[in-house]
Amino acid sequence: MSPVSKKRKEAKKRKKPQSGLHSKAKVTYICLQCHTTEEIPLNVVRNFDAMDDGDPTVPPQFRCEECGGGMYPEYYKGIHGYEYRISDVRK
Repeated sequence: MSPVSKKRKEAKKRKKPQSGLHSKAKVTYICLQCHTTEEIPLNVVRNFDAMDDGDPTVPPQFRCEECGGGMYPEYYKGIHGYEYRISDVRK
């Protein structure tokens, strides 16, 4: 096998870094009532963000599994460029 072919074969074997929607990144959501935290996959949050035709200044919303209260992201930058922080709603 030629040295060039060997390098190409080795390059194929290297694992490519995950990024974007295929990554294992998560968004931490915090319940506004009982303060429970939940990790929601970034791709799920982005899908909800993309499907929502409502107010873009409001982040994708989820319900707490413990108490049923509304949850807000600890930090999330939406697909429309808005940044949402838990400190925006907790004062």
